[in-house]
This record gives sequence, structure tokens and C-alpha cells, in this order.
Amino acid sequence: YQRRSLTKDTWPGALDVAVGGHIRAGESLAETVREAEEELGLALTLDDLTPIGRRFTDWSADGVIDREAQEVFALRCDQPLAAESLFTGHVDAIPAWEHARGAAEGHPITIRRADIAGYGARYPLAALAALRAVLRGETPEPFELGASEQ
Repeated sequence: YQRRSLTKDTWPGALDVAVGGHIRAGESLAETVREAEEELGLALTLDDLTPIGRRFTDWSADGVIDREAQEVFALRCDQPLAAESLFTGHVDAIPAWEHARGAAEGHPITIRRADIAGYGARYPLAALAALRAVLRGETPEPFELGASEQ
């Protein structure tokens, strides 16, 4: 997860996916992997990623309309992340770093459902189950969640 910038128009300061972005007009899915370098400093290709799911959103609130089809991928990465390439206005913090720092100082961090960007419970749980499989070296069965199933 990443902590969203406080300047975001949706869920400012909430925890969200580590890398996220939109496909630009004329861009292929493989080209959108640029977001990993923009947000985490990792130069990747689509072949580096494990597809873990697909979700669809359709909601509106406070003048914001969000209709998206999202492809969800996982990456098992043993490379260190360079701090200077993390915080580009999209991201305020990486909770794994916060957690490690807090635990090292004797202050564990608790993540509550209310801390996570406005998804229903099914998406974070489906993603977490798939991420656990990837960490075990398995290829998970990709999930698919419709807008009403979040």
C-alpha cells in the first residue's frame, strides 16, 4: 500500500494500491507499467508482473464520478526502494516503511478498514489473498469484481 497525498480529490491521506494510474489515449497496457517507475522508481515490464485480478468501479459523490476498469497486478520485488524516487506528489508515504520504522522504535502501526481508500471489503481481501499466493511463489487464480461487488 501507499498513503495517498493529502492533496488528492478522492480519499486524501488514505491507504491505496502501491502503484496506480490510467491508460493514456493510444497507450497499451504494457506501456502503463511506467507508473511503477514514476511512483516507486522501479523500471519494470508487464512480464515482470503477475496478473491477480480485475475490478470495475462505478460511483459518484460530491461532484466526483468514478467509472473505471482496473487491471490488478502483483510484483514480488527483492530490490530496495530508493527513497528519493518515492514521493512525487502522488504518494505521501509507504506504510511498509512506516510500519518498519514504527516497529523498530517499538510503536507498531495498526491498519484499520477505515484507513483504506473507499473500497468495499471484498477488493482488499481478494487482493491480499492473491498477494499472499504470489509471496508463496504460487500463481493465484485472478479475481474479478463488478462495481456492485466491492
